[in-house]
Amino acid sequence: MNKLQIIIIPLLLLVQTIFSQTKEIKGDTAYWYKRNVEFHKTLDLKDFEKSENDFNFRFWNHGQVIEISKDSSVINGAIVNYIYHTKKANRSKTETFTNKILLTSKQSLSVYNIIQNSKILELPSDKDIEKWSQGMDGITYIIEHSDKKNYWYKNYWTPSSQDSIPEAIIVLGLVKKLSDTLKLKEVYKEFKETLPKKGCYNSGGMVNMCYISNFLELGYTGATKLPLGFYTSYSATYIGKTKINGSSSLQYNFDNNGFHHLNFRIAKWNIFHKKSNLSDFIAYNYQNRNVNIDNKRNKFENHQIKYGLNLKKNFGLGVGLDYLTRNNNIVGGHFYASKWFSKLKISTTFETSVFKNQINYKTEIFKAINFNSEFPVNRISFGIGYEDFMEYKDLYFSFRILI
Repeated sequence: MNKLQIIIIPLLLLVQTIFSQTKEIKGDTAYWYKRNVEFHKTLDLKDFEKSENDFNFRFWNHGQVIEISKDSSVINGAIVNYIYHTKKANRSKTETFTNKILLTSKQSLSVYNIIQNSKILELPSDKDIEKWSQGMDGITYIIEHSDKKNYWYKNYWTPSSQDSIPEAIIVLGLVKKLSDTLKLKEVYKEFKETLPKKGCYNSGGMVNMCYISNFLELGYTGATKLPLGFYTSYSATYIGKTKINGSSSLQYNFDNNGFHHLNFRIAKWNIFHKKSNLSDFIAYNYQNRNVNIDNKRNKFENHQIKYGLNLKKNFGLGVGLDYLTRNNNIVGGHFYASKWFSKLKISTTFETSVFKNQINYKTEIFKAINFNSEFPVNRISFGIGYEDFMEYKDLYFSFRILI
């Protein structure tokens, strides 16, 4: 064999291989095919253009892909779940979470028979079906299938709104049988339950599902008599995959003379009620004070516990007990009320403890300024409050940053 033959033979084999893997693409190649060709790689789907299988089929629903292949007498398949995730609402950077479930031989055969008996392979794409209307909203099902020579790429916009034309009935029948046979809704629900409970998710439609993010709040707090201090709080709907629905906060005010006021609070919400217009909470509050009253050092500890409801129009009410220790231990009733003015971004709270010969109370008002998702912090707020505690009166002010 001379050098020329050594060069020509591999080239001919390469050309033959390339052309043998190229199929004629039929159907709607103007938009959907070009749009999804890269996404196929993201989901690690089979390349139907190059596949040498006798038959390949792929069905797309929002968030799910069903893939079936037949080579000789062997049939196999898989369900690929996927969802788009952003860390915050309206963020442009999106990541895709996926998982793949291999079908058993029995499931694969069952799905293969459903496809073959459905007449879906005979249908053209919806743009070539008479009276098939198009729209912006709704759901689009995508069908791909191939043999050794051809590759069909077809889509069907909202067959349920096509006035029962025969082609739409075929598509809807296939969707129902696939869903029932493979329990697609249950499979997708299980997939979503494995996802991190934070950020926003979208399966490819118009609806975003967002989890209330966990928030850390830091800031400065002071008072006319205790000018130094800090504030921190953390609230979490989920930690990992565990639902928390709770928060904790710590506020500490002090001066240079050894006086202080420590306030620690923990709360849990959505205990018995978790509707949009009715939710509940329980909170425990511990306070430790060393304050100057009439030029005397006075020390107090008190434990408050209350149960409350968040009602319509952002109004909250709570009631509980206040256990106060001084020279004598006394127990009083504790009452709480709050109101959030959404348009003004202002929150107000009032709480009071009623003892036999004493009424303590505190009222606060906060103004919040929210920022868009591109800003490094979510919100800043300014607050002012007034307290009368055992004849100790003080004016509080604070500045907080939510991150």
